[in-house]
Amino acid sequence: MKINYGFLFGITLFLISCSTVIKEAGNWIEKSNSSTSNYLTGNYFSLEKNTVKTFLPEGFKRYTIEQYRVALDSSIAKNSISNEIRRLENMRDIKGSFGLFFDPDSGSTYTINTLPYINFNRNDAKSLLSIIKQNNDKLSLMTDLNFKKLTATYSKNKNFTMFRSIFQIDNFKTDMRGFGTFYIVSANKQTFLINLTTPVQVNFDRYLEKMKF
Repeated sequence: MKINYGFLFGITLFLISCSTVIKEAGNWIEKSNSSTSNYLTGNYFSLEKNTVKTFLPEGFKRYTIEQYRVALDSSIAKNSISNEIRRLENMRDIKGSFGLFFDPDSGSTYTINTLPYINFNRNDAKSLLSIIKQNNDKLSLMTDLNFKKLTATYSKNKNFTMFRSIFQIDNFKTDMRGFGTFYIVSANKQTFLINLTTPVQVNFDRYLEKMKF
């Protein structure tokens, strides 16, 4: 199926991860990366004007963009905050529902957008990855950030179709590192755009699989 990727341009850039100050790795990050921990603790959050419920680790709370700005104000540079707020405002203005969640202990940020339904396939996922890489390359030319693709996967089962890519983001000027995980998920005739930024690489798939559509 042919996808119009225009609406993704400019919002698939992971700006905040490299600037976020980690306070502690967080128990949920350890569990997400553990092959022996089968029990995930967390909470369900509903989206406005939508029946979907997203499952997030304990520590995440819903924030408004202004609350998020205040939370970041004491930890990162003003220009980085401005870039991140601009990105979030662009995502908020996409037609559909938008949710912003933040875990202040680990410095992790999660956003979710609802989109018009996309029945995408493996070739579409490859095209989307190319768009993300092009956007990241352009951002690298304008900032001190460097993006390195770590993984990109496409999977499909009877319940949902998912594309996931993970990038390592290095800020050479501040000597900081973060990780951006990008998801496109289609399920129950709905499609979701999800961005997760964390101070260390995490396996978030199991939390995603607990979403209620």
